[in-house]
Amino acid sequence: MLNWFDAYPDDQFVKRNFLANTFDGAIYTFAMSFISLSTVMPLFVKKIGGSNFAVALIPVLWTIGVNFPQIFVANFVRKKPYKKPLLLLTALFQRLPWLLLALFSLLLADKITSGIQVIIFFVLLGLAAIASSINLPGWFDLIAKVTPVKIRGRLFASRAVLGSLLGLFGGWLTNIILSEFSYPLGFTILFFLTFVIMMLSYILLFLIKETEPNPAKENFRYKAFFQRIPSLIINNKNYRNYLAADAFLIASLMADAFFAINAIEKFNLPDAYAGVFTLIIMGSIIAGNFLFGYMGDKMGHKINMWIASSSMAAACIIALLAPSAGYYFVVFIFSGFTATLIQVSRIGIIAEISSEDDRPTYVAVTNMITSPFILLGIAGGWIASSFGYNYLFAFAGSMALLSSALFYFKVKEPRLQSIN
Repeated sequence: MLNWFDAYPDDQFVKRNFLANTFDGAIYTFAMSFISLSTVMPLFVKKIGGSNFAVALIPVLWTIGVNFPQIFVANFVRKKPYKKPLLLLTALFQRLPWLLLALFSLLLADKITSGIQVIIFFVLLGLAAIASSINLPGWFDLIAKVTPVKIRGRLFASRAVLGSLLGLFGGWLTNIILSEFSYPLGFTILFFLTFVIMMLSYILLFLIKETEPNPAKENFRYKAFFQRIPSLIINNKNYRNYLAADAFLIASLMADAFFAINAIEKFNLPDAYAGVFTLIIMGSIIAGNFLFGYMGDKMGHKINMWIASSSMAAACIIALLAPSAGYYFVVFIFSGFTATLIQVSRIGIIAEISSEDDRPTYVAVTNMITSPFILLGIAGGWIASSFGYNYLFAFAGSMALLSSALFYFKVKEPRLQSIN
């Protein structure tokens, strides 16, 4: 790793910033492993008396809360010459809702009506999502500012690898806590651990060194800011093509939730195979981060995004045609690669497509436009229930193939062209 920084002898803080950002991200991921939105949170909602609709609302609320408010703070962020003070403020508010959830589960769970408990839970979860959204534009701009473009891919990969390893330990510890402590104390401990570990990652943010200001060269009032957003999309053809490709890729992810279910049902596998598939995914994520982080830095992030969509298409096609359970090992390898590539390069390529002044705006607009396509997972559930898994995989695979074609033929590598 030391050799990564040799190319930047004039910037004494490159290594320091890289390590601070790496461990901040990894520890934050570790904290989130205690309150998984797909396992722990649904169980908690059920415990406090929530319905199946309330459970289904968790990812919807989180997706909307994390992605939509960004656009309302992007203009404020771009005006700030120094991003770190704003990051520290928003990051603190990002962490506080988890402490409030710990207090809620300790003091109020089973002491008030279930309906009120569910409302309080979703208010606090919504606050956590909105705080994360408000934090993201400043965090993204600061990371892009203090991390040279040729090592950004390895930064995101390092965060993801360490986070995944810690996440495995977090999952194991979560199982022990929920087994050893009865409801609601077990959940109180998990929420409190999440807050404490997040605060450890918060301390690392103070170590980031921001030496130079980067205020936007042109400032806009909020009305003018929102009025110019369409022109950013219209006037930047490469960005328009990227948005289309990204939207189709995200839509194709609807298949992810059904690969394991289909394999177990189709080949009469024991439920324990879910654990085997999880290990395959985690292994491919860890291995893929080392490979694809390096590729993104050396070759650009366009190729990674093309591989991401192609991997999802391959996973869907193999799942559709698999004659035996063994083929599903390859399905989950490709699925893990897709998750890895999105984590490494989806934001990385935006930092290069956009101008420096408009980095916060571009990431906010991207998430506002394309992230909601993940909600097509609801449609995926309907397709699977109404027509079967094969139709779902065929539809999702088609979305992935469209994305792959757009990334290959229409999206240009930003490093080879100027912003237009």
